[in-house]
Amino acid sequence: MRVLAVAAVVFHHTTFQGPVLHPELGEPLYSYPMQVGASTLLVISAYFICVTIRKGSTGLWWWSRVSRLLPPYAVAVLFTFAILVLFRPAEWGQPTTRDLWANLLLTASFDPSVSLIDGSYWTLPLQLMAFTFAALLWPAGVGVGRRIKVLLWAMIVVPVILQWNDRILHSPLWIQMAWNGLGLHRLQLFAIGIGIWLWAQRRIGLPHLALLLVATMYAQFAHTADLHSSVGFGLLTAVVVLATRGPDWLVFTPVRRQIQFLAKISFGVYLMNQEGGYVIAYWLMKLGVGRLGQIMGTVAAVVVLAWLLTKYVEQPAYKFLTTTGARWLARIRRPLRRRRRREILDIGYPPANTRFRVIEIGEVSDGPAEGEQPAGVRRARQPGRAADAPVRDLHVAAGPR
Repeated sequence: MRVLAVAAVVFHHTTFQGPVLHPELGEPLYSYPMQVGASTLLVISAYFICVTIRKGSTGLWWWSRVSRLLPPYAVAVLFTFAILVLFRPAEWGQPTTRDLWANLLLTASFDPSVSLIDGSYWTLPLQLMAFTFAALLWPAGVGVGRRIKVLLWAMIVVPVILQWNDRILHSPLWIQMAWNGLGLHRLQLFAIGIGIWLWAQRRIGLPHLALLLVATMYAQFAHTADLHSSVGFGLLTAVVVLATRGPDWLVFTPVRRQIQFLAKISFGVYLMNQEGGYVIAYWLMKLGVGRLGQIMGTVAAVVVLAWLLTKYVEQPAYKFLTTTGARWLARIRRPLRRRRRREILDIGYPPANTRFRVIEIGEVSDGPAEGEQPAGVRRARQPGRAADAPVRDLHVAAGPR
């Protein structure tokens, strides 16, 4: 599904968005925008957040997501900036160093005075925030019971109410900056992704999911005023729904390897396709290549660039950060934990406002002599043991449960 969504992004940029922004590239192939791919990618991202966050530590999960996202993004920003400065036609305008720093720091959406170096980069801060909020909220039990269902509807309905009658547009600048920077008008995309996961887990029924999808399409239209793209997004999301619980699509078996290759480099394709693709199409046009040749040449060049980015940046950086980098972080944190434990044992009781967890540290044949119970250690009788049977000492350690 990721391949299909990225293909929709590339198709829209090469056949419609590029000629609209730069008429010298030729006429668009169709009359209405069909901006469905990037939004669908956020839906898929939300779905896989739910699938993967349940496996192991949420802290390690968050680190692995960041390690996959940020290194190729940073390199793509630098590469696209260099391409635009060196090869972009003068009449297209040039990005500034301030734009570069804002994009690298993922703050461009908060500042209306800077521009995205590549229009596709608007999804990156939203994904990073989604990873962070998921890592914080999941351990608190947000994903269980009715709370997550209430949260889904709030994510869809509340931004529409806040935006009604262009309230945000007529609000103070700081509210507009927070609205755009936090991506509150995109929350419905994450909500329907979570809803698809709930349906795949059989925690909600198909009618409930259908209502969520209709509400999401309406919210998308309310925020964008683009009916064609909102309907197209709904149709593509319906395909995602079918893929989550439907049978394997055996019709694609003959091209499975090609699809797997494109899936592996799909993030690189997304990062490289828009502004870099426009520049490639421009120079192909200068060489006398026709419109169809420009599209095919641009797609081929973007695939090669994405493969290079994946092979020499994304994969090595991810491997380093999730192995060696993770060990370095663990070594930094370990002395701090040991120091805190020693302080607790030295003072005999934990500081005020400290939460506790009970850690089993070993079995002993008998407890301390009467009147000699050590500080920070308490005796606990285990179920099913006789009163005089050996018990385990339970160490009271400070820290989050």
